[in-house]
Amino acid sequence: MTWRMEFYHERRGIMACYAIEAPLPPAAVVLGWKALLAEHLPGRPRARPSLFARAQRLGGQDESGWVLYRIVKANGPASAGIAPEQAT
Repeated sequence: MTWRMEFYHERRGIMACYAIEAPLPPAAVVLGWKALLAEHLPGRPRARPSLFARAQRLGGQDESGWVLYRIVKANGPASAGIAPEQAT
């Protein structure tokens, strides 16, 4: 199954999109992170992350500043755009 993944970097204000082939979403997330970090190399690591930086990582944000914004099926009914009035 193909998953469309979008990652967002708040400090830089950029979004990176990837189409990942994986059977389940957790496997797609792992492969998506690998693809993202291969393309967008992280900056120089700091000596020790601050308490705030450690708390952000626990909240799902990667130490590089990237966050998984959205994951949807790239093919099939789940990827179709559903207007709010159609969702009810």
